[in-house]
Amino acid sequence: MKFKFSIHLLVLAIIVVIFGTAIFILLRWNVGTDSDYDPSVISEEFDEEALDIIMPMLASDLEGKLDDGETTIVCLGNNPFTDERGENGLAAQIAEKTGATVYNAAFPDSVVVCKYPVYDPYYTRDVFNLYYVTQALINGQYSPQASAAEYEEDSKYKEAVQEMIKIDLDKVDIILLMYDTTDYNTLSTADNPNNEYDVTAFTGALRTSIENVQAAYPHIRIFLMSHTYAQHRDEKGKLHNGTITDLGNGTVPHYLIMGYDVALSCGISFIDNYFGTIHEGNYQEYMIDHMHYNDAGRELLAQRIADIINQEKDEKNRP
Repeated sequence: MKFKFSIHLLVLAIIVVIFGTAIFILLRWNVGTDSDYDPSVISEEFDEEALDIIMPMLASDLEGKLDDGETTIVCLGNNPFTDERGENGLAAQIAEKTGATVYNAAFPDSVVVCKYPVYDPYYTRDVFNLYYVTQALINGQYSPQASAAEYEEDSKYKEAVQEMIKIDLDKVDIILLMYDTTDYNTLSTADNPNNEYDVTAFTGALRTSIENVQAAYPHIRIFLMSHTYAQHRDEKGKLHNGTITDLGNGTVPHYLIMGYDVALSCGISFIDNYFGTIHEGNYQEYMIDHMHYNDAGRELLAQRIADIINQEKDEKNRP
C-alpha cells in the first residue's frame, strides 16, 4: 500500500503533540513536589538572621575622655535587669563576664514612653521611664525618682535610685538599654510619623533620650539591647503569640523594627535579642512565663552582650 503524504495531516499531528505536551507540563506543575515541610516542627533552616548593628566610637567623640583603665557600664531599662538584682541578675552577670564595674539603674515595670508629653505631678510613675531617667542622670538631679520611689512598695525602686546617685557619667564608658515587651503589653504608641521626638511614642522617647545623652556625654557608647520573643497574656489568662498578635500598636516584631530604626538613625549599636538570643524556637528553656526570664535566660543575655564587649576590648588591646 502506498502512503500518500498530506500536509494537513502533518500540521494536525504537530498540533496534537504540542497540545498534549502542554497538558502534561501543566498537570505535573500542579502536582508539584513534596517539600517534607512540617509546620509543627521548628527547623533552623528557616531561622532569621539577627539584626545586629555594631557601631564603633568615633575618635572625635572620645576627645578629652581619660582612659582610667576600667570599663564602667550603666544598665537602664526594666524587668530584665530588675527581676533579679543579686548575683544571678543580668547586671551582675554582665559584670562578671566583662570584668566591668556595672551600675543597675533600672526600674521594675517601667517603659520607654512617657504617659504625658509634659510631666504631670499627679502621675509620678513617669519619672521611672526612660526619658526622665536619662534626664536625671544628665542633670545629676534624682529627687523626682527618690520622691516617687517612697510611694512604691517594691524596694527595688529605691535600690535603683541609690545606684543612680553613685553614677558619674564622666567615667561611664557604656550604657546598656534593655526593656522587655511591657511597652507592647501596655499599648504604648509605637511611632508618631508627624513628630519623631514625641516622648509619648516608643520611637520618639527612645530617640530623644539617646540623643540627649549623646549631646551631653558624647564619649559614652550606647547599646540598645532589644526585647526577646514574648507572648501576651490577656485578661482571662490566655496566652497569645506576640509575633502575630497586634494589640493595636503593632506586634512584638514591630517594636523590634522601630528600635532598630532608631538605633540606626542615632548611630548606636543594636543587639537583636528577638532573633539572635531568645526566640520562638528556644524560649521555653529560658523563660519562666510569657515575658520573664529564668537564670539561664539572664545568663544567655549577659553572655551575648559580654561577647561583643570583650571582643572589642581584646581588639583594642591587641598590639
